[in-house]
Amino acid sequence: MFSFNSRGRIKQWSVVYQTANDYDSDDSSVTLGDESDREVSLNLAQEVLQDPPGSTNPTLTNEEREVIDLTSDGFAPGDYLTDEAYDQLLRELNRAEPQTPPVRSRHITRPEKRRLPEACLNGIVYKKGQSVQLHDDTFLRIEEVVADRSADIFFRGRRLVHTRDHRGIYIPKWDNELVWIASKAIDIPASLVKKFVRITFTNFCMIQKDWVKHHQRPKELFCRLKEHHGGKKPSSVEYLTWDEADEGFKYDPPKLRRAWRGETKPFGAFDPGEVVELDDDMAHQTRNDPVRAMKRRRQYTFGDAFCGAGGVTCGARAALLHPEWACDKSESAVKTYKRNYPDANIKLMDLFTFVQSKHSTQVDIVHGSPPCQPFSPAHTIPSVTDDANSACIFSCSNLLQKSKPRILTMEETSGLFERYREIFNRVILDFIELGYGVRWGILNCVEYGVPQLRRRLVIIASGPGESLPPFPKPTHGPPGSGLRPYVTIRQAISEIRPGAPHHNTQRAAARPMNRAPCDGRGQIRTITCGGGEMNAHPSGRRNFTNREYACLQTFPRRYHFCGRRVRKQIGNAVPPKFAQAVYEEIIRSLQRTDEKELRHGPW
Repeated sequence: MFSFNSRGRIKQWSVVYQTANDYDSDDSSVTLGDESDREVSLNLAQEVLQDPPGSTNPTLTNEEREVIDLTSDGFAPGDYLTDEAYDQLLRELNRAEPQTPPVRSRHITRPEKRRLPEACLNGIVYKKGQSVQLHDDTFLRIEEVVADRSADIFFRGRRLVHTRDHRGIYIPKWDNELVWIASKAIDIPASLVKKFVRITFTNFCMIQKDWVKHHQRPKELFCRLKEHHGGKKPSSVEYLTWDEADEGFKYDPPKLRRAWRGETKPFGAFDPGEVVELDDDMAHQTRNDPVRAMKRRRQYTFGDAFCGAGGVTCGARAALLHPEWACDKSESAVKTYKRNYPDANIKLMDLFTFVQSKHSTQVDIVHGSPPCQPFSPAHTIPSVTDDANSACIFSCSNLLQKSKPRILTMEETSGLFERYREIFNRVILDFIELGYGVRWGILNCVEYGVPQLRRRLVIIASGPGESLPPFPKPTHGPPGSGLRPYVTIRQAISEIRPGAPHHNTQRAAARPMNRAPCDGRGQIRTITCGGGEMNAHPSGRRNFTNREYACLQTFPRRYHFCGRRVRKQIGNAVPPKFAQAVYEEIIRSLQRTDEKELRHGPW
């Protein structure tokens, strides 16, 4: 423990300038107090300042020092040597003494700040695990005590702000609740501490049902939210994990999940039956490992709201999800979806009607892509459907309460985040209030194998008891990035056979050419319901066909489109390759959770 009093800065100075080994230790203890301590401190300071053993400049006593008088005028005979005599002297010295390498002086590198087990300031002991309120009315859970070279004390730990003082509208303004700002990691001077407080960290995410908070400790501070604010980079608001909660306030994730959605089958609710392993080694591994066998056999179930032509479902199925249901109010889009996914339960109705229906909707993963036209940067002329489409953005919270998925995903135009922040914040707030952690960010489809410069807002929400999946890392990039090269326009459309469905080149040539031709070695700009601005065939002689637009959206070449306004179906779709990358990452996260619980449970 460090103790500081009024005996002067020499004590503080002598404590800080200790040997390098002390700075690497977490359990060193130095106490400064009476005059005997002062003597020890001064001796320690002198030790540090003196030349270390082996130094080329040893300290000499007065008797060993030779005094040279420089005050006399001139030189006496014999006071100097001629050049020839000096060279001869050097040769004789070199023969008389063996050559030895110069001894390097020891250089001690000390860190800027030293970790301490605790510190005593004005008779008050500060140590790991305590919670304090600062003079700016923020809070800190101390995780580390450090001292700098001037012996000033600092604290490191979890920075917290009251939810009512948080600037983000997306943070619920709960009474006596704090949010941990995990992206802030700075040293807090001890002088900023105002008082000790009691803060309970818990991973209980259903605050309305928190009996301890409402009945046992209604006046005390709780923290259950953690924010990573990335600015223009992906951000998140998560509920604390089991490891981050205090002892006595850790709730088992399987119990939280069961309280929210009932019994959950690990590795997915869909079981196609026995899987025949063609690989003898894999068959041996699954036979002797029931967890591995279940992981390979089961599939997570998937529901697609605002499904359109099925772009998201196409990517989800490629990631090995099992489509259970879908809904959309476009008759042509529903026909297209049913043609490609005949086993899914597809409903021709809007989401509000679907949520209120008696259909069973509980699945492992739900996706919702409400109409994005009102929020798109390309939307410059008001439409009669703007109000209805804008209202759809809030329907996903109703969908959460209906289907209670483990994971929800949303894909929207980047304009919702960049231009309509108030609406975006309200969407995030709805999810958090239901007990879901949320991650959001703007991703570019071109970085995931889509030959299109398409920036999209992606939201991932994880339910009670679940880990919040990360975004997928880019798979494609520019030269020198170490990633696969971007997919080009020519690569995407070069293998379309003549006469393929929706590939009428004569009709495409007959449409007016009001766009400059694309560079076939590059990527197309965002495909919209009408094809998109500056999107014309690289030949310069015609527009793209609908089949070419579909391939540029990464639909398989054999994907069927039905009904009217096919180009609108294609432009409204989420690129399947992009969706596949997102869901593969989500599946890995869910599988890690399920495998951990099966192999290492119960909690």
